[in-house]
Amino acid sequence: MLSQECAGLAQAGGLGEAVAGLSKTLALDSKLDVSVFLPSHGRHSDPSIRESYGLRDLATFIAQGHRTGVNGSWYNYLAGIEKGSRNGVSYFLAKGLDQATSKWLDDPVIYDHETTFEKMSLLARTLGSYAEYLISMGRARELPDLIHAHDWHTVPAGVLVKQRLQERDVVVPLVFTVHLLSGVTLPWHYASEDWCGIRDISYSPRTDGKKTSTLKYSQIWQNVCRNSLEKFGCYTADYVTSVSHTYLTNDVRNYVGDMIRGKSGHIYNGCDWNPADIESANLTEFEGIRPRLDGAAKRWDMREYLLTKAISKIGKDSEIEGSSRLRDGPREKEDGSIEPFQSDGPLVLMTGRLSPQKGADLLLDAVSRVCGVIPKTKFLLFLLPSNDSDLTKTTLMKAARYPYNVRVIFGRHPSIYLLSHLAADVYAMPSRSEPFGISALEAMITGNPVVGTSVGGITETVLDLLTNGESGTGILVPPENVTKLAESLVSLLTVMQLDELSQQGKEDGERASRKIPSEPVGRMASKNRNLGSKIRQNCRDRVLKKFRWTNAGKMALTRYSAARLLAAKTIQKQLRRTN
Repeated sequence: MLSQECAGLAQAGGLGEAVAGLSKTLALDSKLDVSVFLPSHGRHSDPSIRESYGLRDLATFIAQGHRTGVNGSWYNYLAGIEKGSRNGVSYFLAKGLDQATSKWLDDPVIYDHETTFEKMSLLARTLGSYAEYLISMGRARELPDLIHAHDWHTVPAGVLVKQRLQERDVVVPLVFTVHLLSGVTLPWHYASEDWCGIRDISYSPRTDGKKTSTLKYSQIWQNVCRNSLEKFGCYTADYVTSVSHTYLTNDVRNYVGDMIRGKSGHIYNGCDWNPADIESANLTEFEGIRPRLDGAAKRWDMREYLLTKAISKIGKDSEIEGSSRLRDGPREKEDGSIEPFQSDGPLVLMTGRLSPQKGADLLLDAVSRVCGVIPKTKFLLFLLPSNDSDLTKTTLMKAARYPYNVRVIFGRHPSIYLLSHLAADVYAMPSRSEPFGISALEAMITGNPVVGTSVGGITETVLDLLTNGESGTGILVPPENVTKLAESLVSLLTVMQLDELSQQGKEDGERASRKIPSEPVGRMASKNRNLGSKIRQNCRDRVLKKFRWTNAGKMALTRYSAARLLAAKTIQKQLRRTN
C-alpha cells in the first residue's frame, strides 16, 4: 500500500481511513502480509506513535543521490525508513536523514502545494532505492507481489517501483485507486529520472482491457495523458479502482477516457465502528450523561448532555485531532473553550474537511429555513481546518449569525466526536461531489439517518426513503439545492421528534407530523409513530450487512486477482514481441 496519509499515523481526511481500514482487514481477515508506505510527516518523532507502532530505524538502509532541477542544478537527498507494525500491518515511514531532505519528508503538514510535490518525489526515490536494497541484500522474499497506490500522490512511487522490479524480471501488478480526482498536471521532467526517478524506457500498457501499444514513458505522459498525473496512473496501472461504481463510471472514466475500460472496478470503503463499545466508553467518560432516575441513558439524554455541557470541555488544553485548533470560532470563550448551547433541541450533525466540495456553506445557508420551522434545532459541525483562510473566515461569519443554533468545532476531539454521533438526530451530507463518503457510514452505524446529495457514492450508501419507503436510511436531494436540503432536514427531524415523543409517552404526534414537508415521508410517519426507530435500525443494518471493512477486503481481493491476470497477459505479449 502506498499512500500520502493513514489513520493513526497522519490523517487529513477519508483517504487515511480507507488505507488503514483496508490494510487491517486484508492483514487480519484475509491473512495477507500487508505493508503501508508513506512519508513520515514527522510522526516518527512523536513518542506516543513510536510506542504504539513500535517504530524502529532501519539502520542498514539509506537512500541517497541527487535530483536534477529544470535549471540543471543538483539537489542532494539522504533518506531513511522507520518501520513499525500495528493490527498485523507493517508500516514504513520515509524520513529525512539530513536537513534538506527532512525539511520535506518530515514536515508535519500533510497537504501543502510545495511540500506535497516534494514529498511525492522523495517518497518515490526512497521506495525505488528500498526495492533495489532488498534485491541486493538477497531479501527478494520481502518484495511485494502487488503494489496498491492510493490517489495521485503515490503514482510516481508506484510506477517507479514497478519499473525497477520489472527490469529485474520481477512482475508486480500495479493497482491504482482514485479516491478523489484533482486534475493535477505536471511537466514530464517532474516524473522523469531527473526528478522522481522514472526511466524513459519503452512500455506496453493495456489501454482498454484488450489492446496494447508500445510507447516510451515520456510519450505516455506527454502525448497520451497530456501531463495529467491521474491519467498517467490509470494508463500505466494494470488495474484501476475507485471507491464507488457511480464515481468510477460518471467521474473517473469521463476524465481519463476509455483507457480504463476492461481493467477497472470499484472497492467500497467500510466502517467498523461498534456503537455498543462507543456508548459504553462515553458513559464511562461522561458520567453526567446518566439520568437521575435510572442508569439507562437514552439518546435524548446524551444529546442534552452533549449540547449543554460536553462541548464546553473542548478547550485550549483539549486533545484536538486533525490540526492545530483555530481561534475565534463561533461562541468561543476567552479561555479557548466552546460555549455550550443554552438548551437542548433536535440535533443536525455534519463532519468532514472544510472545503467547497463538502458543502458546509450550503448547510449553513439552510439553517434559517430549518429553524423557521423547528426553532430549537441545533447544528454541530466538526470540520477539519483548511489552509484557505478566506473559506475559513466566510464559514465562521455565516455560523456567527446563529449563536443559539450553530457551533463549529475545528478538528476532532475524539470522545466528543463519537458522543455527537450517538446523540444526533439527523446527519447532513450536502456535498457538491462525493466519491464515497465514509462519514455517511459512521453516521448510519450510530443510527443517524442521512440527508445527502444525490452524487457519487452517497447514492450507493444511502437508501432514499422516497424510493425505498420504510426500508430507507435517509433522503437524497439535488446538489446545491438549499431549499430541498432544508425541507428534507425538517422532514427527518420531525420524524425523529415523533419517535422521541412516543418513547417518552407524550402524545403530540399529530400536530408534529403536519410539519413534515415531504408528503411521502409524512404519510409514512402518520401510519407509524415509531418510524424514526425503524429508520435508525435500517441505518445500522445497512452498514453491518454491506459496508464493513471485511466486505471491502473481499472486493479488493477480486480486483487484485484481475490485476494479476492482466499483468501476466501484458508480459506475455511483450515477450512474444521480443521473440
